[in-house]
Amino acid sequence: MDALDKLIQLAHLSGALDLRCLLSGPLELDHAPAPAGEAVYHVVLDGACTVLRKGHAPLELRAGDIFFLPRGDAHVLSIQPRENGAAKTEMNVRHNGAVTVESNCGGQPPGVDLLCGRFLYAPRALLIDVLPDVVHVSFANASETYLAPLVQTMRREAEEAQLGAPSIVTALSTALFTMVLRAWLDGQPSLAGVLGLLANRRLGASIIAMLERPAEPWTLEMLAKEAAMSRATFMRAFSARSDSSPLALLSHVRMQLASTMLTHTKKSIADVAADVGYQSEAAFSKRFKELYGVAPGRFRAANGLG
Repeated sequence: MDALDKLIQLAHLSGALDLRCLLSGPLELDHAPAPAGEAVYHVVLDGACTVLRKGHAPLELRAGDIFFLPRGDAHVLSIQPRENGAAKTEMNVRHNGAVTVESNCGGQPPGVDLLCGRFLYAPRALLIDVLPDVVHVSFANASETYLAPLVQTMRREAEEAQLGAPSIVTALSTALFTMVLRAWLDGQPSLAGVLGLLANRRLGASIIAMLERPAEPWTLEMLAKEAAMSRATFMRAFSARSDSSPLALLSHVRMQLASTMLTHTKKSIADVAADVGYQSEAAFSKRFKELYGVAPGRFRAANGLG
């Protein structure tokens, strides 16, 4: 298992395809901020629209674009009238057995055809924390050939609504997250933070070691050894790619693993603390509260395990 795969698993990622939107302008769709733990995405199947975000330049989306907001920020989708396009009518909303379909085209060709959904993730997921505010890729790009078949299958299942379609579009939406992230990473000439560390084979090895063996009493010398570097070389390489220190990242990794244990096992808080490298339950609880804002016991109660 590579480090990115492990971070995705720790985030407990799941996807949902909520809407198929067949729309004609002029129209502006206002999207309020998503609840905590939800990212939002839009896939442009046909046509074009513009994403408006306060304080940012407009972003034009065209057929083949996937727009992903990791933290579910507020935004507006602006759809302009298309020359010789469909006349706008009242919005019609129906569930076709697979997804909810929204349309104001009255059965005429739309100005834009969208798949809209969500990615759900665990609180303070490290992977989400290190992503930028916007991830934007295109499956029309020749280098992203694996994305197009996935999207086309989602489109077909959403349209045809055959037996099992809801389960299929949910599974494909979950897979979409990883494929979009991989496509975005491939297009980055340089990366900073945890993603930059993972992109480096040697430094990535130290991250994998943290994830796989969090209870070890890690020191800088031990992490440098995992990266096959001297301590000084390791620190220079790490600092060049991250504003965080190796031990601060280790602490975040440990807390992410602890949150998973608290919500998915019945282990005592003392056992969870030991499993992620804390000999003192008090020290563990203090650090956990610093990151999550609540004590471990209250966090567990709020997330379904008492």
